[in-house]
Amino acid sequence: MLNWNARRWMLLPLVLVALLAHPPAPAAAHPLGNFTINRYSRLEIDSQHMRLVYVLDKAEIPTFQALPAIDRDGDGTLADNEQEAYRVALVAELMHQLTLELNGAPLALTPGTATLEFPPGQGGLKTLRLQLEASTTLPASIGTGMVRYHDGNFPERLGWREVVVQPLNNVQLLESSVPTQDISQELRNYPQDLLQSPPTVDGANFRFQLAPGAAPQNAAAAPRVSSQASPQQDQLTALVNTPASQPLALLVALALAFGLGAAHAMAPGHGKAIVAAYLVGARGTSVHALFLGLTTTVTHTAGVFGLGLVTLFVSRFILPEQLFPWLGVISGLLVIVVGLTLLRGRLHHLRSTSVTHTHGELDANGGHDHGGGYHVHQPQTSALTWRSLLALGVSGGLLPCPSALVLLLSAIALGRVGLGLLLIVAFSLGLASVLTGIGLLLVHARRFFERLPVRNRVLRLVPLASACVVAIAGVGITVQALTQL
Repeated sequence: MLNWNARRWMLLPLVLVALLAHPPAPAAAHPLGNFTINRYSRLEIDSQHMRLVYVLDKAEIPTFQALPAIDRDGDGTLADNEQEAYRVALVAELMHQLTLELNGAPLALTPGTATLEFPPGQGGLKTLRLQLEASTTLPASIGTGMVRYHDGNFPERLGWREVVVQPLNNVQLLESSVPTQDISQELRNYPQDLLQSPPTVDGANFRFQLAPGAAPQNAAAAPRVSSQASPQQDQLTALVNTPASQPLALLVALALAFGLGAAHAMAPGHGKAIVAAYLVGARGTSVHALFLGLTTTVTHTAGVFGLGLVTLFVSRFILPEQLFPWLGVISGLLVIVVGLTLLRGRLHHLRSTSVTHTHGELDANGGHDHGGGYHVHQPQTSALTWRSLLALGVSGGLLPCPSALVLLLSAIALGRVGLGLLLIVAFSLGLASVLTGIGLLLVHARRFFERLPVRNRVLRLVPLASACVVAIAGVGITVQALTQL
């Protein structure tokens, strides 16, 4: 009779299938991404006062970076007195960057109530939400006013920036550079159709007048246009909660991370077309495909670790989200260099082959008579170099997955760094397995292709076309990254 250990290993495939079919429910990721700092301002005007409702919403990574300033004693717990001290300091910092002018003269905003919350985020990390109110008194003799408002907080950070102006009782809004309707419900529901291009409004210019005979306008009754944003579920970061003391659970988590990495590689990008074009045109072997996959794995894993170090130690000088476009530019330039190098070598080889063929008459199959017998030239390519393979592998793994970075930070926050590193390596291996699999498939498929009754001249152009594909793909990657800068 089998003991429990033997039966447990026999049940492993069933457990894997069950978990893949019903993965653990992770916490919702921030709709706009883990790097974002989002701001919302609503100015309400009545006949005597102007009131500001200001909301700050920090996603997981900015909140993680702020934790050392909140947790002063470093015990990993945000005590009430620590939260209160941070709330007071944060309100003062935010108010210092808010400017309000009426008819060219500054208006002093007096802060009122402020609430600080830490809603749960992705992978066990916290997010931060601060909502404060401030107000100012309007001059008694005001009849018509021109108001300028500017929010100078976090100008360099990515995120949703919304400003709304709402006239209240006996106030008529004559003109405004911003709408009167809220589209995000104070940063609680981000419209799904605007997640790819969120508003980036840092201020407002508007003109109003008191209208004693006008019908009252209540901001609470004003219709709101908003859409419930579907939270992005991230199965990878949920794996950081796997109990490491249970070998079976740990193996399942690693297998799931590997599978998620493979699924991530199937999404658009990651250089699949580039790898295909390169290996086909360069007559790569299985060893070349495996080397390419290994290079991608190492680069991707190192990229996650490197970006994690930036986030932890030098984010005051280098913002992690600003590194992504530059990494994309570097990746694209590497691909361009590889493509142009291949193109130059293959053009040179094609010319050399053409010169050689002038010594004899070519027939319809690309053969010619040297005088001592008939000879058919097989299509040749320029030599495949390990340097170009290395460059291609580095370009494929240079851009780290944001979810893998959040996983690393979650592991650090939970004190499970070893598990986090294992999961990231498994994820990177899954990512590289797809590229390697595509490479191996193409290496073996090329042999079948070479047996087809295709004219030899056509076959000689395949390496040239593949080099062009690599170079053009590199240009596309570079242009896309430059548009994000």
